[in-house]
Amino acid sequence: MPQQSKSTAQAQAETALLAAEALLQPWASHINKPQPDDKTLARGENPLVFPYSRRRIKLTGNGRPDVLDISLQPAELLEVVQTLMDANWGYLITITGVDLGPEAGEIEVLYHLAQGAAVVTLSVKVGRETETAVIPSICSIIPSASFFERELSEMLGITVQNTPNSDRLFLPDDWPADVYPLRKEFVAGSATAVDAQNT
Repeated sequence: MPQQSKSTAQAQAETALLAAEALLQPWASHINKPQPDDKTLARGENPLVFPYSRRRIKLTGNGRPDVLDISLQPAELLEVVQTLMDANWGYLITITGVDLGPEAGEIEVLYHLAQGAAVVTLSVKVGRETETAVIPSICSIIPSASFFERELSEMLGITVQNTPNSDRLFLPDDWPADVYPLRKEFVAGSATAVDAQNT
């Protein structure tokens, strides 16, 4: 990539992230942009941190200036996604989930949105237990999220409230309930088929 094109792409990414930061102001208690120290720069971290009332918005990405990671509560997800979409900020790339394990007791759900080279990742953590592994569907805002929400439900056991389609995508019909292949405790070959007539 020519140097000029790279600089243009970086400038566009910075502009897009500044726009996202401005859109997310209603959730901020204050914004703090400290000057980087030598240790931060040596580790390749971006020092911009945006403390929020109950969470943090931070520019990260291993020193990449084009990534904004945002930690949210599940109840805040719809409002934040709606705010970004109302401003025509980017598009949904994918939704991923990571089981942080029984010790942590949480599953992290990551909503990856992009505008050009700029990426905003919304992080929502939920519990691992059935009653706490619940997030709202964003399909009313971004209909294409249905595919990803179905995968979260099927593979991680997350209940996605108000999703328009909860049919299975990958697992066979005789897959046992409450066995989730992307959970840390899952052991390959441990799931046995269930008789559909007995369920």
